[in-house]
Amino acid sequence: MLRSLVRSTVSIRRASRSAGAVNTTALPWRGLSSAHKGDTTTSISDHSWRQQNHIWTEDEVQERMRTSGLKHVPQRASDVVLQQMVRLAYHSFNAATGYRHDDPPTKAIGYRLIILESIAGVPGMLGGMFRHFRSLRQLERDHGFIFTLLEEAENERMHLLVCMRFFEAGPLTRVVVQAGQVVLTPFLAGMYLIRPQLLHRFVGYLEETAVHTYTNIVQTTETPGTKLHEAWKDVPAPQAAIDYWQLSPDAMWIDCLKRMLADEAHHRDVNHAMASMTHSEMFGKDNPFIHEHQADFEANVRRRAEAVLTKALGTLEDQKTNTSDVLSK
Repeated sequence: MLRSLVRSTVSIRRASRSAGAVNTTALPWRGLSSAHKGDTTTSISDHSWRQQNHIWTEDEVQERMRTSGLKHVPQRASDVVLQQMVRLAYHSFNAATGYRHDDPPTKAIGYRLIILESIAGVPGMLGGMFRHFRSLRQLERDHGFIFTLLEEAENERMHLLVCMRFFEAGPLTRVVVQAGQVVLTPFLAGMYLIRPQLLHRFVGYLEETAVHTYTNIVQTTETPGTKLHEAWKDVPAPQAAIDYWQLSPDAMWIDCLKRMLADEAHHRDVNHAMASMTHSEMFGKDNPFIHEHQADFEANVRRRAEAVLTKALGTLEDQKTNTSDVLSK
């Protein structure tokens, strides 16, 4: 019965999208989100008013971890230049933060993740903005690319907010983050204006280093005797991360790191795919990843409907009693 009600809810939602306006006050997940008003820890990850990220299963996470060695081979001179730029930045960043691949200290990880995620959230927003303006100028639709880019930007920003629940950003780190945004924003915007594929290729290479870094952090954390293992083996996940990735209440910090790794691996593949598209494919055909957003949205509707209906049925059970009388007293 519960599953049939959930399927009915999803069908109603699909019909409402095609029919036009929706009376959102009547939707079941409205009531669920209102329970969290005033709770800032939960509200930053409330899915009812934000774009829906992918909720990774354990099998999907493991599959993504196995792709950590997947690298794009440069096909043209511009690819070589962008790859070398990212490689130089990666090794320079390692030296500046004291990051060692064999046994990185926790302090170096904090600097690294805060700065990395604050930078990674810029390209998607820029790409989405430029595509939005182009759609307005050309008086034509965007074919769904804007959504993918904005979801990527928000996902990276949520990585940063989750990290801020775990690490402390000192004055120097904040200065570096602000300076990085001031310098990189015009640089990345310039690349997009010259050729959008340049920005996506750059981000693809940047995400390759992110996947490499997260994989190393996860493997080191799971290796007894390392600094990360001693520091993080018993550390629970922040509540913001539990809400955002729909983790179990007893999830650990290592589970958060694995989800970040999976997210970055997906961004890597998406950006390299976009960088390999022709101009007509990027601006004249439908976004090949839009079906993923649709599937994530519908899965979220099912989860919320199941939560509401389960709660309602549980309340109904609490109101029942066994009696031989005609009616209960």
